[in-house]
Amino acid sequence: MINPYQYVQAEPYKLYIDGEFVPSATGETTQTLNPANNEPFATMYKGGKEDVERAIAAARDAFDNGPWGKMSNLRRSKLLLRARDLLLERQTEFACLEALDCGKMYPSTLYYEIPQALDAFQYYAGKARAGLEGKVVPVDGGGQYLNYVTWEPCGVVGEILPWNGPLMMGCQKVAAILAAGNTVVVKPSSWASLSLLKLAEVFHEAGFPPGVFNVVTGSGRLVGDMLVRSKDVDMVSLTGGTETGKSIIESSADTVKPLALELGGKSPNIIFEDVDIKNAAKWALWGFTLNSGQVCVAGSRIIVQESIYEEFLAEMASLCKNFKLGDGFEFENGVNFGPLISASHYDFVLSTIQKGKEEGARLFVDGTKVDDTLAKGNFIAPTIFANVTEDMTIFREEIFGPVACVSKFKTEEEAVALANAVDFGLAGAVFSNNIKRALRVAEQIKGGQIYVNTYFSKGMVESPGTGWKQSGLGIAGIHKYMRSKTTFVELGENVEPPM
Repeated sequence: MINPYQYVQAEPYKLYIDGEFVPSATGETTQTLNPANNEPFATMYKGGKEDVERAIAAARDAFDNGPWGKMSNLRRSKLLLRARDLLLERQTEFACLEALDCGKMYPSTLYYEIPQALDAFQYYAGKARAGLEGKVVPVDGGGQYLNYVTWEPCGVVGEILPWNGPLMMGCQKVAAILAAGNTVVVKPSSWASLSLLKLAEVFHEAGFPPGVFNVVTGSGRLVGDMLVRSKDVDMVSLTGGTETGKSIIESSADTVKPLALELGGKSPNIIFEDVDIKNAAKWALWGFTLNSGQVCVAGSRIIVQESIYEEFLAEMASLCKNFKLGDGFEFENGVNFGPLISASHYDFVLSTIQKGKEEGARLFVDGTKVDDTLAKGNFIAPTIFANVTEDMTIFREEIFGPVACVSKFKTEEEAVALANAVDFGLAGAVFSNNIKRALRVAEQIKGGQIYVNTYFSKGMVESPGTGWKQSGLGIAGIHKYMRSKTTFVELGENVEPPM
């Protein structure tokens, strides 16, 4: 068994501001807990008002006056590739820190999330050189006009990261931000900051100029709100909960800055009667249990055709027996299911399970009763509710845990209506051997990322999704960190304005 604690530093993890590793201005620290046992294993400095102000000023100066704004796309690309190589050299260390901090399965961080992070650097290094082209637009005017559209960086970006995949998503966001020519102030989640604080060492060693990449920990109410309200921050990007997103929209009113909000979900997974039930049940289980259900695009509403409903439930229940809960580093002992991120989130998921029972849903698989040896951790096994109707809280609200709400339908029209009967529109899936029907239904689901006969995808960098309804705001990909500019040039001789 690998010892992850060998990679944990004894001294507090420092903030990274203007090319320097620094303690917080107040000297305040906070402990980081292992979700598998809720015991502290590391200490980090907690950022405050002065730290945020300094980081914003550094990012502003680096963009306006430093070498970054004048740097060629080729040079930026090479720096991103250098960062990728340095992360690759330290992948075991980063996988251990991420698994410890977030309660993840170690093989998942090492063999899936680290490769995805590495790929983001490589992909956006290519984008920096070849993916930012503008276009020439034919226009009708009084003379001979040339019109061209270019994409330019926003400037200083405030990036607010989630706790469920901070390293992978952090690398994806930051690589895009920097490839576009911006500078950035990153605010990692208070529940999972270590990998981003450590990632600063990669950017530092790679040779990024001071102020280009900054990391400040702290609460969203302080650090996040300051990024949103600051006139020196040109745009803010958040991956997080819908209520947080609404608060950011309100706080950004004074500066009217661009926002990119990737918010919550309550995604449907429609299962038609013509499927291979065993295969579809495996995908459905994967769709709501990956990372212990702490995935924004999780298929937590499973909508099954009436004729196969009970058989499908029984198959999923049988598959649930294959999970073994425990510390993510005990994978060699058969552990394949980790804890929730924190004790408070554990309590929230338990409360929603209780609410489901009170509102009349049938608790088909109860994951709340776990081995006493796991009592110190935040463990809930896969939980399945049957006979869930659209008026129930568990049908309508995001749980962000390993809880599936299974509903039944008779007709295709009823399935689509159930799929769209919530305020979210992040993702969705359709399983059917009738490909015409599958694509027809996929087209009708109100969501930005749809899977057909599968769940989840590795192509998120190449083809990112956007949130519909209360699941998000803004465009996808690298251009969300850029602004378009259209330029008109009069090419005619001695052209006078029309009178």
